Amino acid sequence: MASKGLASRALGWARRSRPAPSFASLRASSSTRPPPSVVCSAVPRAASSSSPPSPPHRSFGASAPAPDESRTPQQSRLPPDFLPTLKALHPALEVATNPYALDAHGRGESHHPPAPPDAVIYPSSVEEIQDILGLCCRERTATGDGAGEGGGDAKDDAEETVVDVVSVIPYGAGTSLEGHLSFLDVPSSQTDGIYGSHEKVQVVRKGGISLDMRNFRDIGRCRRGTSMQFMVDPGADATIGGMTACGASGTAAVKYGTMRENVLGMTAVLPPTTALSGSDRDADSTRTAPVVVRAGCDALKSSAGYNLPALLTGSEGTLGVMTEVTVKLHPVPSHVIAASCAFDDLHSAAEAVATIRATGVPVSRIELLDEVSIEAFNRSLDGAPSMGGGDGDHDDELHLEPMEAKPTLFMEFDGHSATAAEEDLSAAKGILTECGGSNFLWASDESMRRALWSARHRLYYSSIALRGSGGGEDDEGATPQSTVLTDVCVPLIHFADVISATARDVRDMGVVGPCFGHAGESIAVCQCYLSRCTRNSDFTNFPIGDGNFHCIMPLKKNDPKEYRDKVFRVVDNLTDRAILVGGTCTGEHGIGYGKKKYLRRQYGDGAISMMEALKRSIDPWNIMNPGKIVDFAAV
Repeated sequence: MASKGLASRALGWARRSRPAPSFASLRASSSTRPPPSVVCSAVPRAASSSSPPSPPHRSFGASAPAPDESRTPQQSRLPPDFLPTLKALHPALEVATNPYALDAHGRGESHHPPAPPDAVIYPSSVEEIQDILGLCCRERTATGDGAGEGGGDAKDDAEETVVDVVSVIPYGAGTSLEGHLSFLDVPSSQTDGIYGSHEKVQVVRKGGISLDMRNFRDIGRCRRGTSMQFMVDPGADATIGGMTACGASGTAAVKYGTMRENVLGMTAVLPPTTALSGSDRDADSTRTAPVVVRAGCDALKSSAGYNLPALLTGSEGTLGVMTEVTVKLHPVPSHVIAASCAFDDLHSAAEAVATIRATGVPVSRIELLDEVSIEAFNRSLDGAPSMGGGDGDHDDELHLEPMEAKPTLFMEFDGHSATAAEEDLSAAKGILTECGGSNFLWASDESMRRALWSARHRLYYSSIALRGSGGGEDDEGATPQSTVLTDVCVPLIHFADVISATARDVRDMGVVGPCFGHAGESIAVCQCYLSRCTRNSDFTNFPIGDGNFHCIMPLKKNDPKEYRDKVFRVVDNLTDRAILVGGTCTGEHGIGYGKKKYLRRQYGDGAISMMEALKRSIDPWNIMNPGKIVDFAAV
């Protein structure tokens, strides 16, 4: 561990605390020593089975459609003795089977429809997780047609070994975007000659469970009394486990990097590699207890063995359940200044960002919104209450004014002293002025900083509101759960071409939706808005950012199929262009099941086969988040 008092240990999924601390009271150390680490809990998601699983039917309804009231615990797909056995082992373990809990744990924050589990379990210890996973892979012997629901070649009266498998998806805050939390319909499978003396093994999928990690300690408790802070900010109420599982980043990546640069190590419970037999079901049996592994260490660098933390970071819960994550802490800046600056055109604003980065002016956050994004923000202020989201949760406490509808840069500077932060601000202001910037505003007070950045913080919800209800009975407005939110990342040299082509697609197809980007490590950010509006925005020669940009395309329940098809055609074209120029189908959202087809296009059969081999070696029974990232037959 790092120095006592600058790091602490916590078990479980740590929720990222959203309200910013008082930068005046938490003074950063002036020491030049490297940042320490803190251990917090985390959790991923799960894997797949024989033939590709079937995704749930895509639908576009309200943000929280009513759960299936007809589904009761008696209709659960779980083995009948699964929950009773688990409760016998751990009487205090909390389990939920009500339809509201099930529905909430089978959805994310995007258009992918919910596919709920059969039970939600709230573990609070590593031992409980080991026992839960052990029960998710159990052997039984069946005769003839009683072998299982999966069918097979067993002749009547011939004994056949059946392995009942229960799918597992760890759950943090439910903010994933590519269907990571959907319990897919994974078909059963049959294998030959792989299990001792048995000639055949029938693998039968018996429903799924969600592991809600809310009982694990909050990272906010880890940093109390210290001058250090975890700096990766995805802009959502995410958990450390979920952020690690999806390889998240955010607006602060320009200075502090992404989760991949901030994760030093982790502890994970791996899925069982051996099916639990009937004789091994007693509480004192440890023969098939899932293995607990420690990957990485608390040191800031290591070259020991395979880079297991990197393997588990971005694994989306398909390889195991993370119970601890060691992350870097950084000094809390003593002084923070926020600023904004408007430009007459996007090209000038982009040149300003590129010049700031090229001259080495330290900046902790920098983002660019075009004039239509600003108009969306202004529209969100027209008598509408705050919709929350990110730091916007406290917008109702601020006095927000409409902004000039021009491309606008949003920046943040910090330092160990007011003089240091102001010097950086002054240097950036000089560059902005030379590039044609105007209406330069800045603030050091925390509430004023939040007000200054409110257009960026409210971008997601204000963009969705662009396709709000038209007032008719059948005209339900777009919601987060009906919105297509996708991302790609391309080499910087191709960024202008890809985003320009995407702009043409959006305009030509008549699709409404913004496209915005995040900063990468030591690289600036750009944002632009793509819509059907006939505007002469200059998307060419856009030489900034890390090449990671997102498209938000809100959908309404009553949108015709033709319009929906156009939205997904934009996604297809955008992703294909990114892959064609050597980019990636996702920069930070992950694959889930929503982008599996693009993953194969990006890497080809060879790399996919390698991923399948890794998955099969770690999770041979395909228990963890089946159907995500790759597909394969269990064992």
